[in-house]
Amino acid sequence: MKKLMLVGCLALLAIAAYAGGKAQPSGGADPAAARKKWAEDNGLNKTETVAELYEKAKLEGEVNVYGVTGRIADVGKNFTAKYPGVKVNFYDLTVNELAEKFSREYEAGVRVADVINTVDMVGQVYNEFIKTGMMHNYHPSDIFGDIVDRSYLAVTPFAIELQWWTYNSEVYQDLPISSWWDVTKPEWKGKIIFADPGTEPTLAALFAAVLQNPDVMAKEYQRVFGKPIELAPDEANAAYAWIKRLARNGPILETSQTGIVEAVGGAAGMKAPPLGYAVSSKLRERERQNWRLAVNPKKIPTPTSNVQLMLAQIADQSPHPNAAKLFVRYLCGEAGHQGEGLDPFKHSGGYFPFKNVKTFENQPKWEDISRFTADLDYLYNNYLDAYDYWLSVQP
Repeated sequence: MKKLMLVGCLALLAIAAYAGGKAQPSGGADPAAARKKWAEDNGLNKTETVAELYEKAKLEGEVNVYGVTGRIADVGKNFTAKYPGVKVNFYDLTVNELAEKFSREYEAGVRVADVINTVDMVGQVYNEFIKTGMMHNYHPSDIFGDIVDRSYLAVTPFAIELQWWTYNSEVYQDLPISSWWDVTKPEWKGKIIFADPGTEPTLAALFAAVLQNPDVMAKEYQRVFGKPIELAPDEANAAYAWIKRLARNGPILETSQTGIVEAVGGAAGMKAPPLGYAVSSKLRERERQNWRLAVNPKKIPTPTSNVQLMLAQIADQSPHPNAAKLFVRYLCGEAGHQGEGLDPFKHSGGYFPFKNVKTFENQPKWEDISRFTADLDYLYNNYLDAYDYWLSVQP
């Protein structure tokens, strides 16, 4: 397990090393100014009509989309059907693969990507790509005028995902834990699944959020065990104590989110299935494949999830900027958000940053889910330290 953990840590560090904004657009002594000028010259600060964009997009002929969900492939097919003459080339990647591929290409002066679909789990996209101008926001007023939280406009979101505990609905009548501390108990040793940090930084993001809330973790410990927590010398506070004690309880690492929920409830008649900390959108497998999946985030009184914004950023010096803008508008459901671009994300476990988009009825209400603050700067500045501590306390 230690070897696997080390690989994950090196992957995270490699991405950070490549994505520091070192690459410079050709011909400019001031990279930030040149990138800002490119965005303005290509109308990323404007609200153009669909007709105007479509005429320009047809001249470009295609749009290259780097994405982290296969649902974008469905969006691409529908987009081309609605806008003939604009082909969508979709590159399906993991979160870590996408960040490294885009960073390497940009540093080498290669401009392939037009639209970047990813999830900002640890503030990396915001701090390393948007602040540096390697990726741009595109916020036409008729699309983003009804955003539910103005702070989300630090990026360009079109959907929201959460992370929550998923359990087998055939085995358990309700979520069998009611606290983060429950998963450190002996009865859950080797029966908890998380996403492998070598694939995506979900676990590192969770640890950083926990470290931002040590008082919450201390109070929760006393609620669960009936006494104040006693800290070991290497446990600076209750948050570090939880990370260490989780590490010592044998959690399982899975390389895909689908793999997590399949292990939880992917077949009938499972015996003693594990609990899975999985992305909320995977709850859709309940309907798609009749898997035995359920969630109940209200069972745990403290925050259970980071807010993960699903993004559609436009790459700096995109070779097809008008097609990229048209695609982002389409992905957001166009003006009013009733367009079919959002349809692949309207399922169990899906939420949206727009006020007038209805969510799936058979799922927890947004207001009933206790969430960590979406503090992209804190996550970014602390997730690697949190992950280093996790590595250091492996048994």
